[in-house]
Amino acid sequence: MEALQQLKHLPLEAKANRIQALYEAVIFDESGIMYSLMKIDGEQIRPFEPKDCVGAETERFDRWRYPLQGQWELLNNENSITTSGIYLASQVYRYKATGDEAALEQAGKAFRSLELIYALGEQAGKPGWMGKPYGFRLSEQTSGDQYLDASVGLFLYHGIAPEPHRRKIETMLIAFADYWRSIDYQIIYFTSTRNYKVDRLAFNSVVLMINLMAYRFSGNEVHLREAGYFMEQSRWHHENNQDAWKNRVLHGVPIPNREETIRTFNKLLEGQLQDGEYLCWESTIHGKFVAKAAEIIAQLSPDWMKEKLEPTLVKWWSVWSLGIGDDLLPYYYFIYNAYDESWRPAPITPRLPEAERPLGKPFFSYTSQARWMEPLSRFMAVSVIAALRAPSIADDAKRLALRLMDSVDDVRIRWFYDPDGKQLIPELAYMNNVLSSEMPATYLATFWRGRYEKLW
Repeated sequence: MEALQQLKHLPLEAKANRIQALYEAVIFDESGIMYSLMKIDGEQIRPFEPKDCVGAETERFDRWRYPLQGQWELLNNENSITTSGIYLASQVYRYKATGDEAALEQAGKAFRSLELIYALGEQAGKPGWMGKPYGFRLSEQTSGDQYLDASVGLFLYHGIAPEPHRRKIETMLIAFADYWRSIDYQIIYFTSTRNYKVDRLAFNSVVLMINLMAYRFSGNEVHLREAGYFMEQSRWHHENNQDAWKNRVLHGVPIPNREETIRTFNKLLEGQLQDGEYLCWESTIHGKFVAKAAEIIAQLSPDWMKEKLEPTLVKWWSVWSLGIGDDLLPYYYFIYNAYDESWRPAPITPRLPEAERPLGKPFFSYTSQARWMEPLSRFMAVSVIAALRAPSIADDAKRLALRLMDSVDDVRIRWFYDPDGKQLIPELAYMNNVLSSEMPATYLATFWRGRYEKLW
C-alpha cells in the first residue's frame, strides 16, 4: 500500500499525521466499536472477511459458549479493547499538545468504543466484564492487558472529558475492580486458567492499579485493601520476567500460570536447548504493562512507590533488545540463556498434534523465525515513560523512543512479517499483510505525549 510505504521517508510529525488520517478512515466499525487487526489488501485497509481465511487452520469455535462464525471475527476484534484504550490515550495527548478540537472528538469516539464494549457485559448481568467483542458481540474471553489499556485510556481521558463522560468513566473503573474481585482474579483464557491473584509480576501491577483507580473515585476502603494486598505480594519492582525465568532454570522455582505451556514447548525443542536455555515468547513485552501501571500507581499512591518507580522502569526497559535483531525486526520465538544472558532465534520445528497445542491455537503448534512487531510498539510506550520518570536512563530511553518511531514503515506497522515466506505455514497465511492492533495507536500516543511533555 503506497500510503504505508511512504511512512519510511516521513519525519515524525508527518508520520503521525499520516497514521492519524489512515486510522480515522478505517478503524471504527459502524457499530461504534473499534476494529483491532485489519487486512492490508492492495491499496486499502479493511476488516477481515470470510474469503481471507479460506484454507486457514483456526481455533475450534464450536467448543465456545458464544461460537464465532469464523476466524475473521476473532481477528477483527481480538484487541478491540486495547486498541480503543491506546487510541483514547493518544488523542488525549494530542489534544493536550495541540488543543485541536478534532483530537477531542476522536477521544470521544474511542471512549464510546469502550463504553459499548462495557455495555455488552452490563447487559449480560456482569458489569465490569470487558470481554473481547468478537463479531461485535459478547464473549467469554479477555486478558489483563485489555483492562490495562482500557483503564489507562479512561483515566487519562477523565481529565479532559465532558461531565457525563467523567461520571461514566468513574462507574466503569469502579466496576472493573469490583468484577475482578468477584471472580477472585481468575479467568479462563481460551484453554487455560489465569490466576492473577498468584501473579507477582506484570498482571499483579495491572490489578493493583485498577483497584487504586477505583479507590480514587469510590473512596471505598475495600478497593484500597485489595490494592494493598497486591502491593504486598508484588515482585515487579525488583524482578522482571527474565529474572523469574532465571530462577526457574537455575533454582527450579516454578512460574505460576506458565508451567503447562513450558512443558509443551519443551517437547517442540527436545534436544535443541543447551544447559541454561529456555524458549521465550512474549516475555519482554510485559514491560509495557508494568511501566504504565507503575507510573499511575506512583501518581495515586506516592508513598508506595518511594524509590521504587525508577528501578522498576530501569529493570523492565533494560531488556528491550532481547529477541530483536539489528534490523529492528523482533522474533516472536527466541531462545534465551539464563547463564550468560545471550539469545538466539528459535529454529523451525515440527508441529504438535492439535490436542497438545497451547491455548488450542494453531500458531503455537510449532516454533519459527516469524517476526512480530508488537515489541517495538510496547517499548515505545516504556521508553517515553522511562524518559520522563527514570533520570538514570532518561537520555537512552528518549533516544530509543525516537529510534523506534523513526523505524516505523510499511513493515513495522504490521502484525507479523515472514521475511523469507517460509515461517508462516500456508494454513496461517492470513497472518500476512495485517495492520498491527497496537502500533498505529501507540505511535500516536508516544509521539503526542513526547510533544506534550516537550521531549521532542
